[in-house]
This record gives sequence, C-alpha cells and structure tokens, in this order.
Amino acid sequence: MRYKCVFSGSGGQGSALLAKLVCQAAIVDKLKVVMSQTYGIEQRGGDSTAFVIVSDQPIGNPLVEADGNLGIALSASTYGTCLASMGNEGQLFYNSSLIKSEIEKPGLTQVPLKASDIAIEVAGTPRGLNLVMLGAAVAATKFLKVETVEEVIRETIGHKKAALLDSNLASFRAGLDKA
Repeated sequence: MRYKCVFSGSGGQGSALLAKLVCQAAIVDKLKVVMSQTYGIEQRGGDSTAFVIVSDQPIGNPLVEADGNLGIALSASTYGTCLASMGNEGQLFYNSSLIKSEIEKPGLTQVPLKASDIAIEVAGTPRGLNLVMLGAAVAATKFLKVETVEEVIRETIGHKKAALLDSNLASFRAGLDKA
C-alpha cells in the first residue's frame, strides 16, 4: 500500500493541519510516512500545498512529482496546483462549494464534495471543511483507519482547542457519510 497525497488550500483552510493529522495517524498505525510542504505568501489567504507519502513499505523517494494518487483541493486557487501534482490514476477530492468547474484529467477520478457547505451545516462554520474532505477520502480509500484518525483529532485538537473538538469530529464524520 502506498498513497502519495497532495493537500492544497489557501491559508487558514487547514491543509497543513490535514497533512499533520494524516502523518500522525500513519505513525500510530505503524506505517511509514514522510511529509513536505510549499507555501505561497506566508499570511492568511496565501496558498499552501502539503505532500504526504503513506506506505507500509520503506519510502525510497520522498517526492510527489506529478504522480500523486490521493489529492484534496480545498480552494479554487489551489485546485490547478493539486491537479498538476496528481498522476493519471487515483482520486482527487475537491471542494465544489468553492471550485465551480472541473478540469478533466484522463484516468483520474475526481470527487466533488460541497465541503464548505457541509461544514457550515454540521458545525456552523466552514472551518471544518478540511476534516469533511479527510473523512470522505478515508471512507473512499481506507488508507487510514477511521478510529485512528478520530483518536489523532482528539489528541491534536482536543489539547489545543478543546472547545472545537466536537465540531471537528462532527465535520470528519460528516465527510465519512458523504463518501
């Protein structure tokens, strides 16, 4: 099993948190994992992309170079970057609340999900859209265990922002249900 992941979003949407949660869940499940990130303008609103490789075998090449097989695009401004980092196979989940038109890439399955709308419906704010997308990706691919991701969300968000824990878990679970 090897997933070469691409998580793209605009500053404040949580693509870095998404990558961190995936890495921590992979570590808990004793999988191999490596992560790298790129940033645009280092302020809220700047674009960022995180690359994560999760594998049950040693990772020889830690780069995702137009060969990703699991992508999550959170914003319209990062959709093209995410798409360009994807290979011709796999799945790209994109936030169709903000990304209004899909660019075709032969062989790649694209999954539109109104993640911002779902997060607002479930938690009253679009801030959980990254967890909605993670839930959908986990449910569709089974690349991580649901219970492990929930455990990591509890540990990561529960310690830092306990008041947001329930809404973040609800967002993740809503994504599981929408896949």
